[in-house]
Amino acid sequence: MEIGKNWRRLLSLLVIVVLIYWAVNNMLMIQSFVNALISAFQPFIFGASFAFILNLLVKRIENWLMKWQKEYKSWFRILAIISSFMFVILILFFLVFLVIPDLERTVTSFIEVVPNQVSVIIQWVNHFFDNNTEIIQFVQNLDIDLNSIQQELINYAQTFATNTLGNIVSFITGAVNSVVTIFIAIVFAFFLLTNKEKIIRQLKKVIYSIWSLKWANYLINVGQKANEIFSNFVGGAIIEAFILGILVYIGMLIFSFPFKLSISVVTGALALIPIYGAIIGGVIGFILISVVNFKQAVLFIVFIVIIQQIEGNIIYPRVVGNKVGLPSIWVMVSVTVGGSFFGLIGMLVSVPLVSVIYSLISATVNYRLETAGLNIDTDSKNL
Repeated sequence: MEIGKNWRRLLSLLVIVVLIYWAVNNMLMIQSFVNALISAFQPFIFGASFAFILNLLVKRIENWLMKWQKEYKSWFRILAIISSFMFVILILFFLVFLVIPDLERTVTSFIEVVPNQVSVIIQWVNHFFDNNTEIIQFVQNLDIDLNSIQQELINYAQTFATNTLGNIVSFITGAVNSVVTIFIAIVFAFFLLTNKEKIIRQLKKVIYSIWSLKWANYLINVGQKANEIFSNFVGGAIIEAFILGILVYIGMLIFSFPFKLSISVVTGALALIPIYGAIIGGVIGFILISVVNFKQAVLFIVFIVIIQQIEGNIIYPRVVGNKVGLPSIWVMVSVTVGGSFFGLIGMLVSVPLVSVIYSLISATVNYRLETAGLNIDTDSKNL
């Protein structure tokens, strides 16, 4: 019996090694297959993500209605979903009619001011070359075929003009596909929200029918833990970003910084990205303000640093707290690696995902230590 068990383990290990070897040697094919799969399921992935985020608001509205009515009514869910969708529409209305026009004015002002700054730089460069004639002599001695450069520019312009029609057609096709994707995602999100308990029951039935009781319970516990961590992180991050955006706007209003609405909205949105979001927001604000007034840009950096300290030491602990349960060093690692592999999406999802993995590893390690009779004190149940 023991020999058969060892053979099964050896065979399983051999299969895993063969699969890893095959995957390493066929990485491009696997990547192509995964991309095609994601593209096919894109509307449903977006819909599920939207439903997950919207569910945080739906649950709050349902709980409020429960306090008001004292017992659950069948129309609570529909009212909560419709109210949540209306809230999202109000946010989109705010973005379309207030933020986007302000961003347009900001970019326009930036473009209008830049030429003056460029003129200053050109004057400095000319003055530099006037005082360093040996550089001009060196450039003149270079063998540069201006006619060839001119012909290359003409060829590039002709190619650009030829491809313009194709680009327009591609843009229209992409826009239509985006509209269809958004519509399917919204319908799918509405379906998930109205039938979430039924879907969860069906998933549990499938899990218990495939795996043993031990593994089924483990998988369900993992799913519950992942849902808890993702919900805490997403809900806390959105509230934190909203508060930060308001604080930045009020501060910029008090200190009369330019581009108040645009910079505060961008800073708040980028705050959804842990660690690096605040840095990127500060850099963008500094660049925009520095074109208008460099001294104000420097003051803006000081202001942002102070705001970030308030956010990190007061707002974040109260809004998110230690619910995510991931040490700061692992937050930095997860955001960096996630961004390197999957871009912006990776930076947003990496922290709660790594937190789930970290929590599972911590639970496994602590269980094995307790089983072995080892008592190693730590500050928490995590590693």
